[in-house]
Amino acid sequence: MSDLSYRDHCRITRSSGEYDEWDNPIEEEIYDGICDFQPGGQTSLSIISHNDVVYLPKAVMVQENDNIAVTTQLGRRREGVVKLANDLGLDLTGDWVTEIEIKQSTEK
Repeated sequence: MSDLSYRDHCRITRSSGEYDEWDNPIEEEIYDGICDFQPGGQTSLSIISHNDVVYLPKAVMVQENDNIAVTTQLGRRREGVVKLANDLGLDLTGDWVTEIEIKQSTEK
């Protein structure tokens, strides 16, 4: 994880459970800023697959089923749902990094 560059942009939102006057769900913004996107993939011979992963440069209280939109450094957009979020402490610096695994990730 020492090679994280934070060149991508992420926006994480959560449903508030409320709706506006046109019955659109109102979402609460959890995070909007820099991130490091690591694309998932699969290997056909050994049948190994892994989901996309995003790292945030600080501890953010992301929860399962939050919505996430990622724009990569080159402008590709991916959207998905948070599968798992972990807060990782960095021993050398004392800083925190949030690791997010994305399920249902699709390119937009």
